[in-house]
Amino acid sequence: MMRLALAAAMIAAVLDASQVPFRSAVDVVEVDVSVMRGGKPASGLTAANFKLTDNGVEQAIAGVSLERLPLNVFLVLDVSGSVEGERLASLVDAGLGLLQTLRSDDRAALVTFSEAVRVDVALTKDAPSIERALKALSARGGTSLRDSVHVALQLQPLEATRSVVILFTDGRDTMSWLPAPSVVDEARRRGVVIQVIELQDPVISPLPIGPGQRSEPVRIRPPILEQLTAASGGRIWSAASPRDLRSLFTQALEEMRARYLLTFTPSGRPQDGWHDLKVTLQHARGDVTARTGYFVAPKTR
Repeated sequence: MMRLALAAAMIAAVLDASQVPFRSAVDVVEVDVSVMRGGKPASGLTAANFKLTDNGVEQAIAGVSLERLPLNVFLVLDVSGSVEGERLASLVDAGLGLLQTLRSDDRAALVTFSEAVRVDVALTKDAPSIERALKALSARGGTSLRDSVHVALQLQPLEATRSVVILFTDGRDTMSWLPAPSVVDEARRRGVVIQVIELQDPVISPLPIGPGQRSEPVRIRPPILEQLTAASGGRIWSAASPRDLRSLFTQALEEMRARYLLTFTPSGRPQDGWHDLKVTLQHARGDVTARTGYFVAPKTR
């Protein structure tokens, strides 16, 4: 009964969150943009290197800068039964390594999930408290991935800081109450970048690849991971082995720090509702990732 009540509360919270606007005002919109070149953040770009459209209409970019605001880092970690052993040890090591890269004005939180979602440490500058919680982790049970993302997004503070979710998982969601479309919609409206770090065993394809040939192992990625990163402007970082986790956690955070902040004033009177954004490069090369849009809430009278 308690779990049913919790599920109802979580679904209601997602519906309430659907009206949360992207980090913007009606007259100025800020767009967080990642540009990677050769696997590393591209530097030295200016407004002349970006083209931005709002609902298909090209906009004049007022400014381009490297965002220097403190970070809120939400570590959201899969501690289901499939992570026990070497994987858990490598995951804890990766989390500890990420803590070492935080700056004095950054904050972090730790959310873990198996069959249940737990806020082990709320958003804090007290890195040692997160370190202790990481070292105490154990792995067991199923996987409530979608529910964990919702919980992390609810922890986002309201003040002017930048937030990033570092989401680790090694498998499919088996226990969540919340449906994928609701969580993805919440992610696209919250203005929080979601960086996914995946570690997934290849599975044997049930279909033969040719007469007399064996089926080859293939990597099957849960669709929710691509949906969350596409909606939030994040990336998927794939680990070939548990030993890769530490470097990928650090890379995901470094990429967040190297993102450009584009600002523009929408042409004409911004319409209420969802606005599709598209950011591309001109006179420069690179792989661009940005949020897909922003939401303008109706004015209250």
